[in-house]
Amino acid sequence: MKKIILKFVLLTSLLVSSLAISVPIKNIEILGLDVISRGTVLSYLPVEVGDDYTEKTSKEIISSLYKTQFFKDIEVSEVNQTLKITVIENPHIKYIDLLNHSDKVIDDDALKQVLSSMDLTPGKIFNKRQLDKLIEQLKATYISKGYYGIKITKEVEIDSSNRVGIELDISEGEVARIKSMHISGNKVQEEKTLLNLFQIGEPDFFIVNYFTEKDHYSKVALDAGLETLKSYYFNLGYLDFKVTDVKSDLSKDKQSIDIAIQVDEGSKYKVGKIEFTGNMLNESSESLSKLLTLSTGNIFERKKIIDSLKAITDLYTNQGYAFAKIDALTSEGEVANIINLKFKVSPHKKVYINRITITGNTRTQDEVVRREINIYEGGLYSNEELEESINKLKRLGFFSDVKMEVSKLKNFDDKINLNFSVEETKTGTFSVGLSNSNSTGSSFNVGIEEKNFLGTGNTLNAKTAQSKAVKELQVYFSNPYFTKDKHSISYGIFAKKTEGAELKVEEYKVNEKGGSVGYGIPITKDTRIGVNLKFSSRDITCGENFAKAGYEKVQCSSNDKTEAKLSVNWSNNTLDDYNFPTKGNSNHLKMSVALPVADFRYYKLDASHRSYYPFTKNLTLKTSAEIGLAKGYGDKELPFFERYYGGGSSSVRGFSFNSLGVKYPNGKAKGGELSMSMNASIISPVTFMEDSKNMRVSAFIDAGGISEKIAFSTNDFRASIGLGFIWLTPVGPLGVYAAKPLIKKAGDKTNAFEFTIGANF
Repeated sequence: MKKIILKFVLLTSLLVSSLAISVPIKNIEILGLDVISRGTVLSYLPVEVGDDYTEKTSKEIISSLYKTQFFKDIEVSEVNQTLKITVIENPHIKYIDLLNHSDKVIDDDALKQVLSSMDLTPGKIFNKRQLDKLIEQLKATYISKGYYGIKITKEVEIDSSNRVGIELDISEGEVARIKSMHISGNKVQEEKTLLNLFQIGEPDFFIVNYFTEKDHYSKVALDAGLETLKSYYFNLGYLDFKVTDVKSDLSKDKQSIDIAIQVDEGSKYKVGKIEFTGNMLNESSESLSKLLTLSTGNIFERKKIIDSLKAITDLYTNQGYAFAKIDALTSEGEVANIINLKFKVSPHKKVYINRITITGNTRTQDEVVRREINIYEGGLYSNEELEESINKLKRLGFFSDVKMEVSKLKNFDDKINLNFSVEETKTGTFSVGLSNSNSTGSSFNVGIEEKNFLGTGNTLNAKTAQSKAVKELQVYFSNPYFTKDKHSISYGIFAKKTEGAELKVEEYKVNEKGGSVGYGIPITKDTRIGVNLKFSSRDITCGENFAKAGYEKVQCSSNDKTEAKLSVNWSNNTLDDYNFPTKGNSNHLKMSVALPVADFRYYKLDASHRSYYPFTKNLTLKTSAEIGLAKGYGDKELPFFERYYGGGSSSVRGFSFNSLGVKYPNGKAKGGELSMSMNASIISPVTFMEDSKNMRVSAFIDAGGISEKIAFSTNDFRASIGLGFIWLTPVGPLGVYAAKPLIKKAGDKTNAFEFTIGANF
């Protein structure tokens, strides 16, 4: 009984003691704050005004605030029902500098994202653990890129204002070079073929390796090569292929590395039965089979299965089934190494466009973007039309990047919103200065050219140019959407004086002035036809030697001045980009005739074709061809100043400008009635430069010639080979070419090096 009474007394004492130190909080006072706001601290407190304060509460407050890592010291007390919290803030970051950092290993944008994600940016609370974590992460990244000698030294200084300055001095050392790289276990494919699938490997020839850096080791590149190796075998039907071992032996000095890869090719598989199942809607197994790129008995190629899945998916998404899902199910065949295929079709519901928004167009009007989009609000979804819309926007030349995002609507599984995000680029120039061209020489020019005038999509071009060869003044305006049906209109006036001698042809002068008006009509989404009527008047003055022989003599002494030229043109464009296309075609056909209502009477037919093929991820194959023919009619000859000339950057590089074809006795080109040129180029970004999105290099073969009459002869044929570089600068495309003639004749004038402004690949 005494024990029971004793326990009761003790419990009562503890309860009274507990109640005695439980105090209601009427006010909260926070002392020592500098950068962190009072509201931020209050949001982390486990108590608020009105709650009871106890010793347990004090511990909870201290624990909660320390977890924020905002403070290095915290004291909590209660005075007269006021909760007092006294803190000393951790230092804040004033700056963080990475010295000797190479964005070749980690680009600046990625580095900024890493610093931001780790709260190591100016204004943030300094956290030593995060800084140490960053250093380890940087080291790991450098090592993965082959910089095994990486060293990072840190310096942290705290000033009197409790601000921290951080400097990380990076000494990356030399990248480890691949001394040897071998693949073993391969029985079907040659080792050389497999090694060529890797971007890294044993060094190339010295000069080539200087640019390719193929022997620079990188774990990232090695892993990517291993994935390429797997895909290569899977596409050959070796579905059991696997990499069984990879050894990378680093030398003691960390300067070289030996790589040994062990593979097991496995067996080769073929396609067995092919079936279709699921909700195929109005499609039959026969119609879907026509979309497949493989059939029974073919090698089981993963790429062809992926291509087949895309083709079937596109069929349904182009009919409005935006979320159509096609699965390729496999099963073993009745005999060994045979895989049966079953394509399961799940079209889901038809999807309609709810809203289309445009973002990023700070200058370009919404309507200019919307009119290029082939799909409308309230209309059915079509993947094909959306892809074409993106290509059309890129071909405008107004945007450096175009992206499209799809977002679903809550509670609606048959409606989506589309957002077209564009990044605008410079579309206009105002220039006052000097330029240089192999065709006209040095010139002084003043001009305004705006392809997107006031954001309307219209083009305004007003310029004057003065050079030894050409003096020109022109003003042109064009509206590609003159009507809602996409009819275009253009008009302008011009005055031009040409010195033939300065163009490296015979001595003559032509003063021309006039105006033109044009109208265009779309035939299909990629094709247009147009008509242009040009009125002009010319004054012709010939040099003494030029006016002595041939029909030139008749034209030089003629009173003919006026010309009314009617041109009809047809164009088709499916290129995927305005500046640097990688796929698609561009075709142009133009027929012109000088009408008999004026003095000059002749006709011209000009045709051109360009094609681009993505050869690899970075390589694009371009082929092009141009032909032009001209002839006088009635009792008139073709005006000598309308003849074709060739040679130089616009035709066959490696030959002097306007030097091809038949020549006068003094050696100057006579020009001709027929012009032909062809080109094949391999184009690549400048991969060894850090910022090369506006640069391209090319290797090319040019061929062509000028014939005096409309009858091409092999004697007129010339060809060259060379290298080119183009850079999109603020003043226009800058081109540099080095070329060597492959086919030339005695008397030809060659030019191994050319520099131009306004060049195109």
